[in-house]
Amino acid sequence: MAKDDKIENRDRLLAAGLKIFAEKGFSGATVREICDEAGSNIAAISYYFGDKVGFYQAVREYARQAYVQTMQRCWAMAETDPWQALRTHIETLLEQTYDSTMSQVNWFRMRELIDSSSGLENVFPPLKVQEDKLRQYEERITRLLSAILGSAANPTTIALVIYTYYSLCLFLPIQTHVEKRILKGQGRFNISDTQDRSHLADFIFNIVRRTVADLQNQPPTEKP
Repeated sequence: MAKDDKIENRDRLLAAGLKIFAEKGFSGATVREICDEAGSNIAAISYYFGDKVGFYQAVREYARQAYVQTMQRCWAMAETDPWQALRTHIETLLEQTYDSTMSQVNWFRMRELIDSSSGLENVFPPLKVQEDKLRQYEERITRLLSAILGSAANPTTIALVIYTYYSLCLFLPIQTHVEKRILKGQGRFNISDTQDRSHLADFIFNIVRRTVADLQNQPPTEKP
C-alpha cells in the first residue's frame, strides 16, 4: 500500500470512529461497524492503532485537533479586536451545527461526559497535554471576556457571559440532532437546513452585547 493510501485509510478510520463513538460511545461501538463505515478491514485497526483502546485515544486526539484548528481564527484577533474575536468564537461554536465533523466532535465530547459515569475516565484518563490545552483555552477566554467587560469584569460576570452564548450555540446541535434522528426532520426549528448561519451568529452576538451593556451599567455591589 502506498504511503498516501495508508494516510487516507487511517484518516477514514478516524473519521468513522468519531462518528460511531459519538453515536454509541466506547462500549456501544464495535470495531467491525467502524471499519464498515470507513470501508476498511478490521486488521487495519490493529495495524494503525494497536487495539480498540489505542484507536479510541487516537479518535480523542483527532477530535481535539479538529476543534483546535477552528479556534485559531479567534485567537489570532483576540488581542487587537476582542469583540470581533468573540464574534468569531460564536461562529466557530455554530459550526458544530452546520459542519458534520464539528457536530460529531460536539457529540463525541458529550458522549464522554455521559460515559464517565460508568468509570470510562479510569480507562481513558485525561492526557496531561489535554489538561494543559484546556487550561490555556480557559485563560484565553477569560482574557478575551475581561477585555470586553472592562471594569465590569469579575469571575461572576465572565461566567455569565460565557454561559449566555455557550448555551445558545451548543444547544442548537443537540436540538438539530434530536429533530433529525427522532422527529425525522419534522421539527419546527431544523436550524441547519432553514436558518442562515450569519444571521444566527448576529442574533447571538447581539444578545451578548446587550448582556455586557447591562453588566457594565449595574451599580457596584456593596460589600457586607
